[in-house]
Amino acid sequence: MAKLQKIEKLDIILIIIILILIVVNLVLYTKKIEQPKYMMYQTSENTSPTFDKKDKEETQIVEVPQTEQEIIQKLSTLGERDRMEYYCGIYFKHIEKKEYEEAYNLLYPEFKEKYFPTLEEYETYINNTYPANWGLEYEDITRQGYIYVLKLKVLDLFGSKENEKSQRIVIKENNYNDFIISFQVI
Repeated sequence: MAKLQKIEKLDIILIIIILILIVVNLVLYTKKIEQPKYMMYQTSENTSPTFDKKDKEETQIVEVPQTEQEIIQKLSTLGERDRMEYYCGIYFKHIEKKEYEEAYNLLYPEFKEKYFPTLEEYETYINNTYPANWGLEYEDITRQGYIYVLKLKVLDLFGSKENEKSQRIVIKENNYNDFIISFQVI
């Protein structure tokens, strides 16, 4: 009988240890693996906006560049694809904000002369081509000599799939943050 009680006590102790190990593993799993990449957006009075990026092993602060020199420094650390997507993003951000003159000024001069001799013609094209609420999906990028060709899909966020358009954007990078753009007129 004493032997039977010893086994029961030993079994209970082992079960408790196993349960504690399971709880510890679940806590570590949720903290290390299930945590989202970008935890929060922070701003303070004396610093520029930052993103707290969680990595599996360490926390990194990713700062949003503010000055021309900071932008150039950040671009110098990026790969070709990331830089081209950044430039394309700047162009489409101007269109999104209806800053048509700024977007127009990013265009390759000969391209402007051929397709959009005036800012008004360019604005008309943009308003007729892109839906009111759109998004971009980058599909492919290729390098052809000193130019990059990005293939992207323009999505109509509140429309049908038939309204999606495929477009090619051509970017020539002269230097970091010094680029010109042309595109497939659709």
